[in-house]
Amino acid sequence: MEEDMREMTRGELAAMCTNLQKACTKQMRSEEALLFGELASFYEQGREKPEGQAYQDLLSAINEDLAVGYKQADSVASANKDRGSLRALVWGEKVSKLLKSLLLRYEKQKNTLLENTNVYVCEICGFVYVGEQPPAICPICKVPSFKIQAVQKEAI
Repeated sequence: MEEDMREMTRGELAAMCTNLQKACTKQMRSEEALLFGELASFYEQGREKPEGQAYQDLLSAINEDLAVGYKQADSVASANKDRGSLRALVWGEKVSKLLKSLLLRYEKQKNTLLENTNVYVCEICGFVYVGEQPPAICPICKVPSFKIQAVQKEAI
């Protein structure tokens, strides 16, 4: 088991603390949410930004997850009869397939794909939508549109 363990990167720690911050906010634990937010900022500031990684690296990572990662995770979750994980894996795989499709569209259309439109992300399952308004409900996890947040254009 120990051979499977490794030290988390600053980016991974920042993402984990951000998720814990959201969970605390939902549970109305504002003090803890604030502290996890501070930790997320700390880890994000010290995170090394990878040089030379680009679109193809992201597409390769998604393809690897779709070909291998989801199958391995599904096998473990099935063996443990973990219904929650199995449901999250179904959502994640659907979102990854949609994200791959969106990246392939972006490869062909470049920035014209994003001109005069908005980008939204479901904060529950990660569904990405490009359009004027978010869908009324997330097509993946079925939450209402108030859980689908606009992404700032500067971040795209």
